[in-house]
Amino acid sequence: MQITKMKKNKSAGFTLIELLIVIIIIGILAAIAFVAYTGSQNKAHKADAESTLSEVRNKLGEYNADNSNYPVDQAGVNTWMASAAGGNNTTLSTKFVSANGYTYTPSPSGCDNSATQCSGYTLKADKSIFSGTADITVTN
Repeated sequence: MQITKMKKNKSAGFTLIELLIVIIIIGILAAIAFVAYTGSQNKAHKADAESTLSEVRNKLGEYNADNSNYPVDQAGVNTWMASAAGGNNTTLSTKFVSANGYTYTPSPSGCDNSATQCSGYTLKADKSIFSGTADITVTN
């Protein structure tokens, strides 16, 4: 009688189940990282929009101190900010435009600084800028 020894075939690789588990774990970690990254981007965009509105508000305070009224439209705000009297702030004047989601509305409605003085304003940053749930509004 002959006894045969069976050799165990030892492979140095991974099983399919092990590979699938690793891929699933990597996918979960990537999803968590993506959500965290997107959230921090939205916070940064919101902080930037708030900063822009704050800067424009300060500039409008300077405008009012010089002219005793506020501009009649957004183009007037941007023109003044880019001028020497407005501090040559071309960066802010090109950023604070309606195409970027910012709006300026003087008050009272229909003011023209001749018959009716513009005595206030509303600044708004559209929520689409920072993927928010509500617009940011500054009123004076």
